[in-house]
Amino acid sequence: MTPMDASKKPMQASHLDEEIRTEELARAVMGPGGGSRDPRESLMAPRRKKHSRPRGIFWALAGLAVFFVAAFAGSYYVAHQELSATVAARESSLKAGVEYLKGLDLASATQEFSSGNASMPGWIDSFASIMSGGRGALGAWDDLSRQMLTLTQNLGGAEKDLWGIFADASITNGTSSSTATTSTSTTTTAFASGTAAVPGSSPSLLVGDLTGIRKALDAINADMNTLSGEGAALGALGIGAPSAANSSNYLAFKTELGSAEQFLNAFTPWFGDTAATHHVLVLLENPSEMRPGGGFLGSYADVSVRGGAIIGISVHDIADVDAAFAGKIIPPTPLQLEEKGWRPADGNWFFDFPTSASATISLFESSSLYADASTTFDAAIALTPRTIGDILSLTGPVSIPDTALGIVPPKGAPTSTIFSSDGLTEEIQAVVQAGQAKRAGSVAPKSAIGLIWKEVLSRLASSTTDVQQQLLSLVPAWTANKDAMVYFKDGDMENFMRILGAAGDEFRFPQNFNGDYLAVANTDVNSDKSELYVSSTIAWTVSIGAHGTATDHVAIVRTHRGNQAPRADWWYRTTNQDYLQIMVPAGSTLDNEKGGFIKRVPAPLDYAKEGYSPYPLLAAIQSSTMPLFSIPGVTVRYGTTRGGDASQTPDPGRTVFSVWDRTYLASTTEITFDYSHPLYAAPEDGTQYEFVLERPSGAAGEYKVEIDAPLGYVFAENELASFLYDSTSTPGRLVFDLTLQKI
Repeated sequence: MTPMDASKKPMQASHLDEEIRTEELARAVMGPGGGSRDPRESLMAPRRKKHSRPRGIFWALAGLAVFFVAAFAGSYYVAHQELSATVAARESSLKAGVEYLKGLDLASATQEFSSGNASMPGWIDSFASIMSGGRGALGAWDDLSRQMLTLTQNLGGAEKDLWGIFADASITNGTSSSTATTSTSTTTTAFASGTAAVPGSSPSLLVGDLTGIRKALDAINADMNTLSGEGAALGALGIGAPSAANSSNYLAFKTELGSAEQFLNAFTPWFGDTAATHHVLVLLENPSEMRPGGGFLGSYADVSVRGGAIIGISVHDIADVDAAFAGKIIPPTPLQLEEKGWRPADGNWFFDFPTSASATISLFESSSLYADASTTFDAAIALTPRTIGDILSLTGPVSIPDTALGIVPPKGAPTSTIFSSDGLTEEIQAVVQAGQAKRAGSVAPKSAIGLIWKEVLSRLASSTTDVQQQLLSLVPAWTANKDAMVYFKDGDMENFMRILGAAGDEFRFPQNFNGDYLAVANTDVNSDKSELYVSSTIAWTVSIGAHGTATDHVAIVRTHRGNQAPRADWWYRTTNQDYLQIMVPAGSTLDNEKGGFIKRVPAPLDYAKEGYSPYPLLAAIQSSTMPLFSIPGVTVRYGTTRGGDASQTPDPGRTVFSVWDRTYLASTTEITFDYSHPLYAAPEDGTQYEFVLERPSGAAGEYKVEIDAPLGYVFAENELASFLYDSTSTPGRLVFDLTLQKI
């Protein structure tokens, strides 16, 4: 700082002080109001502070703010807890409702969806609104319950209308001279008092219900998509967002929505189109003669649908379509012992029902019985006797006069035959086979089947809602046990059947499958009806090796109890000759087999010379089946190994070992297989394995499973070194998911 600068500083400060004092003096003289006051009084008074307030006000404001924050936090906590509890209750109702819906228990589903459909208190709605995305998420959640309720109501309406449509249908017993469509010359009897059970039911009402179902499914899908996009908001509300990770219960339903809509898009026109006739082939399986795809196709029904109505149900002996079949197709090798050519009756040769159904439809459509009328089948349904037996348990036994069955009564009073759920198969077989010589020539040999179905459907159409609901509740068990299997030619419709578990399709090995698999299929050849009285026990033991190898032992015990049949019917006492196949994971190596034998089957004729053609899939099976030279008596068919092209094999992901077995009356046989195969992942703590057991449709018996963990491990599911299963009512597909836990 220069001397000049130093001299300027005090002078400037002095000048500033002078200005301030001048202003103060002016204020003191003039006063606040501009009046004159004593200057000395003003100068001597202390200077007043601006904005001077009591300190208590600040503390009051601070306390109020703290109280407000604390109150808000407490209210937020209480509201959040209440909201979470409310949503949890609704989530529980929604999940339960979906499970009831899958079980076709519409009454219980309606109750659950109704309880989850009540309006939320206004304060909860307001609370959700202040959260980012909360209102949209909660709205979608509310709408989801409403739409599920609407869906259930529409399903209930469709159910009632279907009963009315069945009530108007008619049944005929076809003969070898029957045409593919309902014949006007054939006596037709409508179901008694059918439409009275469902007043006002009509195809148009059913179409309306199906349209309502489609709209509800579309709205449900939109709600689920909204919920999936509001993960953060749902988390704040205490709701888990839909995701693949927790897709069980109600969330699994989302994966079915798109397929269900596609199904309805294809199915609804069946009931709205008055020009086209859709034919459904109903295959009635007979477990007295087993095939890989189920029981022998002894009878069937052609169900015709047009304009939303069932215009006819024609029941036939399988001999009708066989007699009109002129095709020359080389049959499966084992069947060449009893048949020269492959025919419609043997179409269910494949373990996979969609494959069997497709082949059977193709054979039926080639028969002049249907080809002459250009009749094609859009779908096939296979039923075992258990289905009609369960229905008879609900409706009561059916009594049919023997004269209607074509049986000439003995001298005296007319007689009747009673068909009940107990011994149904034996009773029908007795009427069909044992009474052949007493039948009147004008009655079809298997007229009993058509008459039973007519009476049963008549009773159901006029039954109470409770009985009808009980029947619907049986459907999931039928499909799970392969007592009812459904196939559609239409890809979207068939895919929906697969998702529902109603397709009867064989297990599809996923990529990197880590586990084990077993299926056992029997084929009776020249055994009459003896299979009905052959009891079997299949014991499957799996040991997981320390290095990731599964060692398997399968023991199949078959006992012929035909001598214990209530009747002395010879067709149950015949020696049982069985072509036995066990299906195991591809890459399995057979180490040992006991009890089976090899049977050479010479061709009954020169197929090439006689102009017979191979069926592509049967030819693929035949060409890939070869003797296992290391173990005489066994043939093997190799499927694709991991990473192979499954489309080039008749057994994707499987290796099939086959032997012949012969069980005499009142005797027991045992066949055992020992084999091994590598697992995808070696054992370690937390490793998960999947074990799949499948059985054919109609196959009865006891299944025993034992799965042993490696040394030093237990299964987390039961905390034991072994997992055991033993049942005489095993479903069509049984899956065990087990997790290793190191000890």
